[in-house]
Amino acid sequence: MKRQISDRPLAVTNSTLSILIAELNKECVNIQALVNQLQLLSLTVNQQAEILAELLAATVHLHNHCDEDFQTLIIEEMENLPDDQD
Repeated sequence: MKRQISDRPLAVTNSTLSILIAELNKECVNIQALVNQLQLLSLTVNQQAEILAELLAATVHLHNHCDEDFQTLIIEEMENLPDDQD
């Protein structure tokens, strides 16, 4: 069975960062789906309101998710990369 790209392990050594990146990816996919839904021409006002409410919740989650601790984990991962010898 072919594995989806999202099922493949990430090229990071920190397990916490790996989990956080996977969660970030999932939320980004969710946001893209919501944006795609907003592009539909036949939405009712109630559907628009529901989609916008979900989009608001997703963006708040992203804002909280991408905090200083997450940024620090990324920086630490970058600092731990070996020097490129090309």
